[in-house]
Amino acid sequence: MGVSGKGRRTITVSGQEYFWYIKADDESAYFLLHIVSPDKALILTCPLNTKTPYVISKGNIFQKQQTNGIWNRYLLPFPVPDIITPKFVSALIIWAAQCENAAGIKWNGNDVPV
Repeated sequence: MGVSGKGRRTITVSGQEYFWYIKADDESAYFLLHIVSPDKALILTCPLNTKTPYVISKGNIFQKQQTNGIWNRYLLPFPVPDIITPKFVSALIIWAAQCENAAGIKWNGNDVPV
């Protein structure tokens, strides 16, 4: 089953289309950037305005590797800007889809609140 594009922005990176949107988290005070490929292979959530910039991978592909599909958190090698632009979304997709050797981190509720 595909992803609904209703109310979501689209971006094309390396010939692949992705949907992205920002939404308040239901369980915390944070806003989250969500990025999803139409086939749901790449599913990313990036908490905004946190002490530590990181991303949560929930899909079954991350950095060219098969994953277990559960929430895995990785440090971002670049800061998250105050204003989310298509340029940042594109950079995040390229890093998550094409790069390697992301540093994994564990949820701790403080530096990694979501």
